[in-house]
Amino acid sequence: MNGKRQFGIMLLFLLFMCINFTCLGQNETKTYNPRKFRKEPIWIEMMNDPNANYFQTIKAFREYWKDRVLPEEPFENHETDTFEREVGLEQDEESREERKREHDRKEKKRKRKGKPDETLLYASQVRAFKGWIKAVKPWVREDGSIVSPEEQQKIIDAQSEERKKTEELNSPKK
Repeated sequence: MNGKRQFGIMLLFLLFMCINFTCLGQNETKTYNPRKFRKEPIWIEMMNDPNANYFQTIKAFREYWKDRVLPEEPFENHETDTFEREVGLEQDEESREERKREHDRKEKKRKRKGKPDETLLYASQVRAFKGWIKAVKPWVREDGSIVSPEEQQKIIDAQSEERKKTEELNSPKK
């Protein structure tokens, strides 16, 4: 009888642990450590996380690239490019050149150590980030949360219905 009781207690304990891990696995909101923003490209992970805060993601990007040189796009025009202004990295031409010289000096050091160029390493991610900002910006709430794709579709459907009703009311009747 004692063996059955121990088995029952063990089974109950395992069931409790499984339920506990299931609950922990359903926690959708991931917290990001702002102290790592400057050293690690956490903004890439945040950009791909639908539950990440928009303003925190921008901050992570800005902190990471604050002392680095952003990769330049071919035919990029700094006067008309609003991206750097939007993320808070806008600088005058003199400081841009100064950062470029500092970057080149650091890259010579990196090459001697056999490390890759960060600017080239993250060029495609920066491009993706620019696209992410354009795609997500209209769907950002005041608190920085981003409207889910399901909610976005509901809003679009409601607007389409409203537009159809308006067109029906305004169209001439025959």
